[in-house]
Amino acid sequence: MCKKLLCVIGILLIPVISFGHSFYSKAALFSKKDKAFYTLSHKLEEQISLEKGDFSVFIKDLKYPDFEVAFSEEKKFPAASLIKVPVAAVVLMAIKDGRLFLSQKVTVEKKDITGGSGIIKGMKLPVSLSLEELLKLMIAKSDNTATNKIISILGFDYINKGFNELGLKDTILVRKMMDFYSRKKGLENYTTASELGLIFTQAYEGKLVDEASSAFLVSLLKKQKFNDRLPRYLAKSISVAHKTGLERGVVHDAGIVFSSKGDYVICVLSNKVDDYSQAKKFIAKLSLLTYNFYQ
Repeated sequence: MCKKLLCVIGILLIPVISFGHSFYSKAALFSKKDKAFYTLSHKLEEQISLEKGDFSVFIKDLKYPDFEVAFSEEKKFPAASLIKVPVAAVVLMAIKDGRLFLSQKVTVEKKDITGGSGIIKGMKLPVSLSLEELLKLMIAKSDNTATNKIISILGFDYINKGFNELGLKDTILVRKMMDFYSRKKGLENYTTASELGLIFTQAYEGKLVDEASSAFLVSLLKKQKFNDRLPRYLAKSISVAHKTGLERGVVHDAGIVFSSKGDYVICVLSNKVDDYSQAKKFIAKLSLLTYNFYQ
């Protein structure tokens, strides 16, 4: 656990030497990759120190999973639309258990329409959509109506129980999307960079529910339409499977970057930010710094 400090975990962890706010394996200093991770950690720490707001970062090499860069990675942040990723994972669990089916039809009526992001609100209602279509809309277009419909189908208790079964101890769903009345009462959905990193890692490895479910979720994440953060400064040819989050004071992006020289998970969460445009650019800057490290 690395709260309020940036740490690097190398393959050889003993002995550990402190470098200011970072920790590094003495033996690993002789590894080119370790040295590069150490340099990356300091660059990221330097950038974070210049920004206003609270930030959490989790970066994990997917070929050598002992290599991590983390900053407040276990601190709970308002989840915003990032909650849709673990919700999707629970839906896939329910499908495997035979509780739901991708082909089943769900009717969306006018009373179901939710504000904010999404395209269902522009459709002629009522409309019949398959669960698979709702999942695609929830992830790729961050559709709030699709998300709330899925939450209604499964229920809060089932979803939160599913989170626990997935190993998510600090991720919780207590209100629907755009429910600002509940938010004002102090009811908030939370998640952490490290738990999102766990979901993405498991999906990449084919271990999220099962191999088919993992591949399906990654395919949805690759179709993300909001690309103004992690992929912003990357070449369009770079594949990024990710999910964004945005609400008052909150700007997030988290996912998997598929690089020709190594794939990695990167999760950047921010809270208490005043300038959304700047926060998006900051996430994009951290993403570019990480990508350049792999080149």
